[in-house]
Amino acid sequence: MISVGLTGGIGSGKSIVSQMFEILNIPVYNSDFEAKKIMQTNSEVKEEIIKLIGTNAYKKNVLNKKYIASVIFSNNELKTKVNNIVHKSVIQHYNLWKKNQINTKFVLIESAILFETKIALKNKFNILVVSPKELKYKRLIERGLSYKDIEHRVSSQFTDEQKIKLADFVIINNEKKFVSKQVFSIFKKINHLIEKD
Repeated sequence: MISVGLTGGIGSGKSIVSQMFEILNIPVYNSDFEAKKIMQTNSEVKEEIIKLIGTNAYKKNVLNKKYIASVIFSNNELKTKVNNIVHKSVIQHYNLWKKNQINTKFVLIESAILFETKIALKNKFNILVVSPKELKYKRLIERGLSYKDIEHRVSSQFTDEQKIKLADFVIINNEKKFVSKQVFSIFKKINHLIEKD
C-alpha cells in the first residue's frame, strides 16, 4: 500500500484538505489525533512523558494537553524528546492501520510534523498545504489560541519555505484559489503516477 503524506503549518487548513481526500474515498490517518490517543491510553508512553515533563502532564489520569503544549512549545529540545517517545507508537499503529486498508491505490497520513519527524521519508509522495500568515493567525485566534501561543507553535515547526523544498505537491489555501480543484488535480496526478509505476 502506497503512503502519501499530508502536512502544513498550524492553521494552514490541512484538515480541510484531508476531508476532501476522504470524499474521494482515500483513507486518511490523522497522526496528530492518534498521537493524543496514544498519549492517553499507552501506559509505557504515559510513564515516559511523566518522567520527562512531570506529573502535571496528566490531570486525574487524563492527558493535560494545555500544560504539555505550554511546556514543549517553549522548549524545542523537550518537544523533540516528547515527539520521539510518541512517534514510535504512532508509526507502529499507522502500519497496522495501513495493512487493513483495501480497495484504494494509496492512503494519506496527515501530520503537522511530517518532515520534522522524518515520516515523509517513508512516503511515495508528500503534499504540503500553505496559507498566508495573517490567515493562519486569524484561524488560530478564532480557535482560542493567544498570539503568544501561536508564535511558540509556529517557531517550533519548519517554515513553509523549508517544507516547500521537501514537498512533491503544494496546495495554496488563501481563500482565493479553489482548494478543491487543487486537491482533485493532485489526486489525479498521484493516481496517474501510481499507474505508471
